[in-house]
Amino acid sequence: MLIDQLHDTRFLPNTICVSYRNWNRFLLTNSEEMSKSMQFSFNDLKLRGFAGHTSAVRTFGINESASIFGSGSRDRTVKLWSLDVCSGIENWRVDPFSECLISYNGHRRTTISDVHFLTGGGSSGVSDVVASCDGQVHPKKLWEPETAKTIHQFNIGKANMVSVSPIFRSRCLVGGNSDGTIMVLDAKMHTLLHTWKSSSGNSGTLKVIAVNTSETLIAVGFSSGVISLLESRTGSLVASWKGGDSDVTSMKFYTNELLVSCAPADHTVCFWNVSRLSLVKTVPVQSDFISLDLFKDEIIAINNNNSVSFIPLNEDFQPYTSKFKTSIVKSQITSFGVVPVNQLLLFGCGEGEIYLYA
Repeated sequence: MLIDQLHDTRFLPNTICVSYRNWNRFLLTNSEEMSKSMQFSFNDLKLRGFAGHTSAVRTFGINESASIFGSGSRDRTVKLWSLDVCSGIENWRVDPFSECLISYNGHRRTTISDVHFLTGGGSSGVSDVVASCDGQVHPKKLWEPETAKTIHQFNIGKANMVSVSPIFRSRCLVGGNSDGTIMVLDAKMHTLLHTWKSSSGNSGTLKVIAVNTSETLIAVGFSSGVISLLESRTGSLVASWKGGDSDVTSMKFYTNELLVSCAPADHTVCFWNVSRLSLVKTVPVQSDFISLDLFKDEIIAINNNNSVSFIPLNEDFQPYTSKFKTSIVKSQITSFGVVPVNQLLLFGCGEGEIYLYA
């Protein structure tokens, strides 16, 4: 098999063009096979390592069109890396880690909680910018990926911004503060557009927000298990319901009308029809998961025993779990990100290392 060939020294030729051909063949074949399936085909194959952070990696932002990704860490830095994994193949045994392209050191307070690539808004008005957030005073920074130069920082007051998402075709950012306030920030004009309340009563601390694909709805999850739904243009509170018995820490829209939420202490993932405000489906998950995401018709979850679980929503398929080799991943996995087009996974670890897997 090609995977075996890639790990066999007999198939690590001296010329990099041949190495490129082998890896490109594998990546192309893997992507083609997965494009026909609604499941993530995890081969447990480490493609590349990335070294530079000195503390736990907490979040990823991925820009496949530019072939780069960003990582936010507890060390208060955001680093940008190349997704061109082929460039490191020839010397992967003696040089298994890539260095970052650039490091942004503009955050001073605490852990980086969000990294997003936004189209436009740079000094030229057309170049991409990076938005990163550390959740504290002056938390939201806009900066240029080529120079790591700060373009603007938003002053949002004393409340902690705990969750941020791009909205309105990445022209704006919608952020949720711990006190339940929702703010819409214009990333091009550098202004605060709206401030809304996301609940009608005492729902506890805001934990997470999510925006649907058509960008018409904003879902908000709270520590009390309450979920609120807002109209994105007006901030009107559409509905509020009890989504769990504990903190709702993960939410994603599966479709425009189906919202996925998870309260880890409840040991279930819930699917809600936001049009009918009804519970459609529940899926049991391990109680020790760290984070989860959706890929096509599948839930991908990272567990605190350094394993990754794939839970298909189609009952014709079986769930499975893969545990990482301790000889490769030596510290706790703290975050992950999906590289959707090439259908790869990024894993961030507690000591700062990052791995790209197929």
